[in-house]
Parts: sequence; structure tokens; C-alpha cells
Amino acid sequence: MKTHVTFVLDSSGSMSEIRDDTAGGFNTFLGEQREEEGTATVTLYDFDTCVECRYQARLVEEAPKLDDDNYRPGGKTALHDAIATAVQDTATRIDSMNESARPDNVIVVVLTDGKENASETPVGRVQELVETKRIEADWEFLFIGANQDAALTATSMGMDADHSLDMDHSGDGAREAYSSTSEKISRARREGQTGGYDETDREMQDTDSESQRDR
Repeated sequence: MKTHVTFVLDSSGSMSEIRDDTAGGFNTFLGEQREEEGTATVTLYDFDTCVECRYQARLVEEAPKLDDDNYRPGGKTALHDAIATAVQDTATRIDSMNESARPDNVIVVVLTDGKENASETPVGRVQELVETKRIEADWEFLFIGANQDAALTATSMGMDADHSLDMDHSGDGAREAYSSTSEKISRARREGQTGGYDETDREMQDTDSESQRDR
């Protein structure tokens, strides 16, 4: 089974507080996926005020890790621009491939610690792009959000609520979010679907709230 994962990673200024654990979690994710059977490719976008594609469709065994040189948080949060760019670029690349070479699974993972505050793309356009690919092409979208209601943000952009995860804005929260996401992608590589996030994933983010622990 061939799987493609497009990561859309927040690199705005507020991510500097959890920069090391965000980069480390991503690198651990790459290491875990290299141990899985099957073929996987990875595309990485990061975004602050602007959106940048760090690399596209690299075999997971060859995908560069994040380090001090290529992950430097700063700027605002152009979340809508980033998702729209990632979806459109990924779709264009896959549509240009021979049918036999196209991935069986396409998963877009978005991780952000802030709300939209810098995009030109309206949320309605993001919702249209996401729903088209999710419904018509069977893409999956995983949304990880800190400092917000992740389910509310995800559904406003056309994603499934149960494919969203409230991330604690801490090093532990970032590491656990990547661990949960790696597990979901491993499942998709074996079974064809991630299954979304579950209560175990949510409990791993509940660090200090009784109400969260009971959720």
C-alpha cells in the first residue's frame, strides 16, 4: 500500500515555546514511519505570515529532519493560506502522476498552536477545498490545535471533528500529539484509514483539568 502524508506545520512566533519538542516529535514520527512496511512519501509545509514548502513527496526514508536551520518560529499565523496551498499543490502533483503510481491513501496533517490571523484565503475557500478532497477523493485530514477548540476550528474548515485533537501547549503535549498521529498513520498504512483520534489520544493531552480528564 502506498501512502502520502502532507504535513502543514505552524512555525509562527508562539511555537518558539515548544520548538524543540515540535521538531523532535516530527523527527521521531519520521523514524517510526521508516520502520513500517509499504511505501510512504512525505511533503512538509511550514507557515507563519507566509507559507513555504520545505520538501515535496520525499520517501519517508529520505525525508529531512527538522533542525535549527530549517525550523525557526516567528511571525503570524496564515493557517488558511497554508492549508489551501498544501491541498492544491498536493492535488496537482497527484493528478499529474500515472494512475499506477498514485498513492492509495492521502493524509493531510495540520498542527497549529494559534488561530488564523494573517491569511488572504477565506475560510469558505478552505472548506470547499477540504470537503472536495475528503468526500470525492477520500483524503483524510488530521487537525491538531492548541489554544483553541480544535474540533470547532477543524469543522469550520470542512474536516471531521473526530479527526481533530486538542493539544496541550507544552513539550509533553507536542510529543504526545506526534505519537498519536504516527500511530494513526501507521494504521492507515496497514488498513487504509486512520480511524481518527480516540479517547486515549485525548487523555494523553489532559495534563491539568478534571473536566478534560472526564471528557
